[in-house]
Amino acid sequence: MISVREAAEALGVSQKTVYRWIKDGRLPSHRLGGQHFLERSEVNTLVIREGLGPLPEATDEIENVEDISLHDMLLRGGVFYRISGATKKDVLRNALGLIKGVDDSVSNPLFQMFLAREELASTGIGDHIAIPHARGSLVGYVSHPILSLSFLETPIDYGALDGKPVYALFMLISPNVRTHLRILARLAFCLHAPEFKKAVLNQASRETILKVLAETEAHARRDS
Repeated sequence: MISVREAAEALGVSQKTVYRWIKDGRLPSHRLGGQHFLERSEVNTLVIREGLGPLPEATDEIENVEDISLHDMLLRGGVFYRISGATKKDVLRNALGLIKGVDDSVSNPLFQMFLAREELASTGIGDHIAIPHARGSLVGYVSHPILSLSFLETPIDYGALDGKPVYALFMLISPNVRTHLRILARLAFCLHAPEFKKAVLNQASRETILKVLAETEAHARRDS
C-alpha cells in the first residue's frame, strides 16, 4: 500500500485532490492509525479508468508487457453474445460462467471476488464498457491470465462515472497483481484505438474483434 502523499506524487495532483477522490468514493482507501492508505492497483485503476496519464512507476510490480498478448488471452477466455441479466450481480455471474479455462471449483470464489471489487467502486470505465476484475492476488485460482468479452442482451446501469449503461464486459482474471496491472494498462491503450473500440461498441463478430485486436497490438509494438 502507498500513502496519500505517494499517490498524489504518482498521479501528479495535490494531496487535497486525492483526499477529495477518497471522500467521493472514486479512490478506495484503508484507514490505518488515523491515516489513509491506498493500494497501488487501485491508483492504477483510477489512471486507466479516467485517462489521467501513464501508469505510475512501480518497478517492483511490473512484468514485461511485451510478454502479454491480449489477443491470446481473449482467444483463451472467449467472446460471448446476448448475456442475460438485469443487475450487475446477474450479468457478472452469467458472464463468468461462460469463460473458458475457469474450473467450476473456483468459479464461486472468483465470483465473490468480483462482487467485492465492485462494492469498492464500479469498474465501468465509460462509453458503455466495463472491465470487471478481482481485487488482489488470484494465486492458486488460475495459472495464466484470462480475458473474456461478454456482450449483454440488455444494457444495465453499472454505476459508471459517465452514467451510461454498460453492455460490453471485459472480464479479467490474473494470477498475480503484477500481471494484472500490465494487462489493464494494455487493454486501456487498445480501447483508445478507434478501430478496436468501434469493433467493441458495434458488437462485431468474434473473428473481427480478435483480428482488430491483434492488429492494434501489432501497431502498438511497432510504435514502441
